[in-house]
Amino acid sequence: MATEAAIPAKRLAFAALFAIVAVGIVPFGTCTSPRPPKFVATIPNVTVTAGRDASLPCVVENIGDYKVSWMHLDRVMLLTIDENVITLIPRYRVTKDDSTTWTLHIENVSPDDTGYYVCQVNMEPVINQVGYVQVVVPPKFVDEESSQSHVSVQEENDVRLMCRAEGVPKPKIHWKREDEKPFSIKGPQNNVKQIESEELLLKKVTRKDMGAYLCIASNKVPPSISKRIVLDIQFQPVITVPNQLVGAPIGTSVTLECQVAAFPNAVHFWSFSDQLLINSTRQETQEIRDGYTTVMKLSLRNLRPEDFGTYVCTAKNSLGEAASNVRLYEILMKIKPDEDHNKEKNHIEPILRPEHRSDERLVDPWLRPDVDSDIPGYPLEENNFIHGGSGGPPNPFSGRPSGASRSPGGGSTSSGRSNGLAAGSGGGGGGDPCRSALGWKVLWASSFAYLLSPVPSDSRKVLWLWAVLGIVVVVFCHACPLASGARRDALGSYAAADTPRPHAHLGAHT
Repeated sequence: MATEAAIPAKRLAFAALFAIVAVGIVPFGTCTSPRPPKFVATIPNVTVTAGRDASLPCVVENIGDYKVSWMHLDRVMLLTIDENVITLIPRYRVTKDDSTTWTLHIENVSPDDTGYYVCQVNMEPVINQVGYVQVVVPPKFVDEESSQSHVSVQEENDVRLMCRAEGVPKPKIHWKREDEKPFSIKGPQNNVKQIESEELLLKKVTRKDMGAYLCIASNKVPPSISKRIVLDIQFQPVITVPNQLVGAPIGTSVTLECQVAAFPNAVHFWSFSDQLLINSTRQETQEIRDGYTTVMKLSLRNLRPEDFGTYVCTAKNSLGEAASNVRLYEILMKIKPDEDHNKEKNHIEPILRPEHRSDERLVDPWLRPDVDSDIPGYPLEENNFIHGGSGGPPNPFSGRPSGASRSPGGGSTSSGRSNGLAAGSGGGGGGDPCRSALGWKVLWASSFAYLLSPVPSDSRKVLWLWAVLGIVVVVFCHACPLASGARRDALGSYAAADTPRPHAHLGAHT
């Protein structure tokens, strides 16, 4: 709040003279108030935004017959006397709220209303109080002195962006990118995210400087305002090919791709063998735009031999033209023969493997759980021919003596009884059929020799009996020549495949 000492003496004198002329000279002795008038409260300083209303109260006691008036000191203009409005400006008026308060109202204030307002009592000497009205104005851009909303410049040139604003108090200007990315000022090494200035100078701009810039004006009077200026950097097309060599087999589909950067936006097209490619049932072109970049795609379906070769992607704008090649080659598919299938088809496995057993096979009786060779007197049924799980008749010729037991290696061990001829002639379980036949041949030959020699008649009958029996045995053995031996060999191979060998197993672990 300003004091009386701060008011120029010349203006106060003029205000006092104006009040005396307006109200009239008050002679001495006409005021009968026992106490002189005085101000009870000070007039506040008021800050108001343009377009709103402002009020200034003036409180005086013991006013008596004196009058209260309001004046605009900066304009040297009398506004009101008592409850009467003197000025011709209708936005000013005064109200008397009670016997001590006179309030000056200013409607729809404007910047011209800013200044000192004096409340004065026309007594001798004149007394007064001063209040201040500050009218503030939000920022406003001066379009005539600011850059346009779109600015275009070629790459590697300098660009200057202007932004001017007015308001009360004077606004401050800040610059920043709309995407919040840093930008370079005074060289590429000086990157900032924000700068305070009415002017933004960018040197040797590149395509990375392209984008929208915001000019923000504020003076602490709401609202702050901003202006969007789009900076376009012009440059000729540049093509980048992610894969310049693409392979695919015949009959498949493939997509070729080129990436283009250009501003203004370029015209894009594909060509093959100097022929412009257009969309069809087997080929399709596509463009995906993002800012100043464009992805060109060419999709080829159901490839044929004539589709392989060099494809050219081309981009052209007002500043220049660029092209790049993509080579499409054929991938040969080698069909490998199914070796396992041919083997099973053309080759018959002669060996019956344990994991692929047929319903009819030879079974080693020594591996059967119901036969134990260590039990005396057990019924030996060796070389049984099993079909469907049922046993057949026993072979009268056994390749193992009745007292033999199975060895761990698949062979047999002796238990104290003899084999060969003695076993064949003794009748206690057969020996090897070959050995038995040989024994009968020897017996028959010896008996026939005795028969030809002169011997007694009683002995001759016995020799004849033995000779006939030997002949029968020899004939029987020749009727089944080596049948039992073949079955024995097969049985031995089967038992060797099915039966683990303890000594070989132990040898592997040791």
